[in-house]
Amino acid sequence: MIEEKDKEIRIGDEAAVPATLRSEQPEKKESIFARIISFVLHPLFMVVYVIIFIFIYTDFKFLYGNQFIQFIAPAFFLSCAIPVSGIYTLKVTKLITDYKFRKGERFLPFSIFFFSYGLLFYYFFSAKLTIWFLAVLAVPMMLFVIYVFISMFWKISAHMIGIGGLIGSIMSICYNIKGLNLYVLFIILFILAGSLGVSRLALNKNTPTQVYVGFLIGIVISYLTVWIGAYWGIVIFLKNL
Repeated sequence: MIEEKDKEIRIGDEAAVPATLRSEQPEKKESIFARIISFVLHPLFMVVYVIIFIFIYTDFKFLYGNQFIQFIAPAFFLSCAIPVSGIYTLKVTKLITDYKFRKGERFLPFSIFFFSYGLLFYYFFSAKLTIWFLAVLAVPMMLFVIYVFISMFWKISAHMIGIGGLIGSIMSICYNIKGLNLYVLFIILFILAGSLGVSRLALNKNTPTQVYVGFLIGIVISYLTVWIGAYWGIVIFLKNL
């Protein structure tokens, strides 16, 4: 009787294993998809994406079409390469324990981020480009300062602040500068933002409140910043007439 029960248990276990594996497969796929979305839409890439959109939908493609590399290269180098290499160096030299930016270890990595964004802004500022474009470059610095301040008291989604900043900047450029209504583009961008939010929740990196608040801050601050830049540029242009 004992041997028969053992056989039944073994048979039951063998039958249960494939079912368990089958039930786990969707979770693995969702986790991989969430990680891919989180990487592709990482905040460090947002400046590069914004500049690409600017060259596609504004007069920059005519004014600076042959200088695209001169725009995208420093944007990638200063907003992506330097921060990543700087944080990696801090990790290797054990100045920080990990990449989670724990309290007490945030000053150096945050300084690298802000210094890199500041250099990027100064680089294009010295080129005397239009004020609204400089406002676009000021958005990451403003959002970063807000993120650092909020992080002192409460965790917030940096990914959602980044995607919100991207969408807000593009919307403000289209509506306040070019007078365009690219609703198909906006639908795609909001779908991507939703996918990113779901990914952060699936990876247990943020709560729904952190996702919503992060996106709201990003889109509102970026939209208003670019709008102010456009308005300021018009005022200066009229004064110089």
